[in-house]
Amino acid sequence: MSATSWIRVANGFRLVAHAASTILAKEGATGVTSLTRHGVDLAKNAKTAANAAGVSFPSQISRNKVSPDVNHVELKQNMATAVYKNVDDLSKLQVGSSVPEPEFLPFDSPSGNSVEVQHTNSRVGNDSNQQETRHNDLPSESNPLQLKEGRAVPSTRIGRAVGFASLGIGIAAGTVVEAASRILSFQSNSSGSIVANDANAERLAKTLCRMRGAALKLGQMLSIQDETLLPSPLSRALEQVRQGADAMPIHQLHKQLKAELGENWRSKFESFEELPFAAASIGQVHRATILDNGVLKHVVVKVQYPGVADSIESDLRNLTMLVKMSGFAPKGLFIDRVIEVGREELSVECDYVREARNQERLQDLIHGDDHLAKAKFKVPSVVTSHSTRSVLTTEFCPGGTIDKVSFLDQEERNRIGRNIMRLTVKELFIWRFMQTDPNWGNFLYDVGTGTTYLIDFGSAREYSKSFVDGYLRIVWACANNDTETLMAQSRKMGFLTGEENDIMIDAHIKSGFTLGEPFATDDVYDFKSSGITGRISEHGSAFLQHRLTPPPEEVYTLHRKLAGAFNLCIKIGANIKCRDLLEDVVRNHTFEDGQPHPNANGVKN
Repeated sequence: MSATSWIRVANGFRLVAHAASTILAKEGATGVTSLTRHGVDLAKNAKTAANAAGVSFPSQISRNKVSPDVNHVELKQNMATAVYKNVDDLSKLQVGSSVPEPEFLPFDSPSGNSVEVQHTNSRVGNDSNQQETRHNDLPSESNPLQLKEGRAVPSTRIGRAVGFASLGIGIAAGTVVEAASRILSFQSNSSGSIVANDANAERLAKTLCRMRGAALKLGQMLSIQDETLLPSPLSRALEQVRQGADAMPIHQLHKQLKAELGENWRSKFESFEELPFAAASIGQVHRATILDNGVLKHVVVKVQYPGVADSIESDLRNLTMLVKMSGFAPKGLFIDRVIEVGREELSVECDYVREARNQERLQDLIHGDDHLAKAKFKVPSVVTSHSTRSVLTTEFCPGGTIDKVSFLDQEERNRIGRNIMRLTVKELFIWRFMQTDPNWGNFLYDVGTGTTYLIDFGSAREYSKSFVDGYLRIVWACANNDTETLMAQSRKMGFLTGEENDIMIDAHIKSGFTLGEPFATDDVYDFKSSGITGRISEHGSAFLQHRLTPPPEEVYTLHRKLAGAFNLCIKIGANIKCRDLLEDVVRNHTFEDGQPHPNANGVKN
């Protein structure tokens, strides 16, 4: 495919981008639906345009010969500039504003023998405002751990739809540039998907962090999937998503606090740090102090982003179209099920009153457990007087993230690791109520007192008795290499249909037995040298290709927590016994599924 042909394709995309801008400027709210689909259709049209030009798309593209007079690097850079120009304009347009005519890349003739490229000083994908350094973009000098002030959270239906439309157009434009790069640059890596390239994956991650809410939540759910199941550019870019969102501007923060705590919200605090020290998919967290019976008390205040709760459905609908059209998520992930689970999680996580109840419930359970209380596992108290449905204030917990325990002596690392596993087993099999977010930031360790604090309970959920009965049988079967019980129970619970081929069955059995390894021996289990998570991941490709049904919906949150517990024990280098923890559960568990109690299968009485 000649350079001129690619310029024709690029110019076609410029027309589509211009048309989308015009829709927003002229139609406003009434054009939101068509505008959002416009961005998605643009990505789809890339295939049509490339196929018409005789190129297989989006699979690997071979490098065709082009005229030796063409400066490949210069053409690639200027083509990128031309294609990306005005993509960001979508997010800046107001209803009724005028839309500038699109600029095109020139070419002399259809033959492609001569190509002239305009020079421009514009930065690719940026506008002049983004090139200026603002004071609010700098970290706080008084507290380097505070997050810098970011762009406003899109809080209206139009604003969020525009964000997704811009993303769709940006992905399509990035696809054209990537195709041109593979054609024109002899140093370009031409392997892999032309859509899921580094630039597009980076663009997706940045948009998710800016949009927050359901968009960021879905990205985080994808990011904790086995990295071998995702395109490598997407896996790398989603590392940003795991780290959290941008902080909302201070003026938007003030508006939220006034809406939730009243016009005199400042009088409720002795001090309040306006720059947050953490930001996630739903809200951001600030340090503050209050007076509690005349005593100064340090607290943390979680403030929900505006518009997040009201935009869940539209966000997920728009993002689903983009993910499916771009091919970012492999079919074997069953993205529709991931999105459904994400929808349910977001609906409950946006209710901070519910989260407060979760926190108080787990505080009672953990503080009332003799082993965990002795191990100094604690949950901070909720400050109900300063909490609402969108603002949650709790006691401040000293310490750093628990992965820092890896620098302590082996005895302390083992103590923490064993109690993390004890907590995980109790949450699932005894309490049937689990905090399912595996983020290490949700476990804080105070090295001065040896106390472990548990925080953030928005993702806590209950599991039914029938699910726990069946899943305990599966885990016990895996711990004892009991293939017959594993397969029978897996089919009964819906992990398998019974029609799987030998490859899928073999992968299911081996991954299950690997998962049960820590509970399979009476001896100490060395998590760090076991390579357990990597060996489980080895079966990922078989699941993607041969899985016939998605697993039960409970598994998405449960396996996320189990993987987090294993990875934490790996991180801190825990060498601990685990089987006795599971044996105690099985011995004392009352099964209500009508099947024999598995005591006869090896539980030591």
